[in-house]
Amino acid sequence: MSKKKYIGLTMLVTAVILVSLYVYLGGLNKVEYSVENVRDYNLVGRHFEGKAKSSEIEAYFFEARNLLANGQLDGILTLVHYNDTTLAEGQVKLFVGILLNQGIDALPVDYDRLTIPAFRAMRATIEAHNIVMPSPQTIENTLREKAAEHSIRLQDFTIEQYLGERELLIDMPAR
Repeated sequence: MSKKKYIGLTMLVTAVILVSLYVYLGGLNKVEYSVENVRDYNLVGRHFEGKAKSSEIEAYFFEARNLLANGQLDGILTLVHYNDTTLAEGQVKLFVGILLNQGIDALPVDYDRLTIPAFRAMRATIEAHNIVMPSPQTIENTLREKAAEHSIRLQDFTIEQYLGERELLIDMPAR
């Protein structure tokens, strides 16, 4: 086989593998947007304010995930992302924890309670691996557009609920 044919075949096989991987990870799945009636979000977790690339965020996330996996808490792994315009470039304000399915008697060590009153929210439902998901800014912008279509004013934060490795709900509660 000539060198040109070998290179062409290699490029074709690589392209087929990449497209197949993209489809397998859910890259062609549409993001579903809807208006949902919700009830107050009752969470436990940790507050974080600092650098967006901090390893502390990941540590909080895995700590909460382990509390769920070990059966210590019953709920959904959740991240509240505040759009705080007073933060410096590259800084974020988050609450990383668990949306409780039921009340609890005692908080895990260093955890806080957070209750977000809500009755209605715009929701994005995403069924894809995070590698191929649309960017958070794209999703948030679309949530705002859809809310405007329904004459809903949204609060300035998102509530990300990680239902599984490839299933994510992003809510923006109404004001």
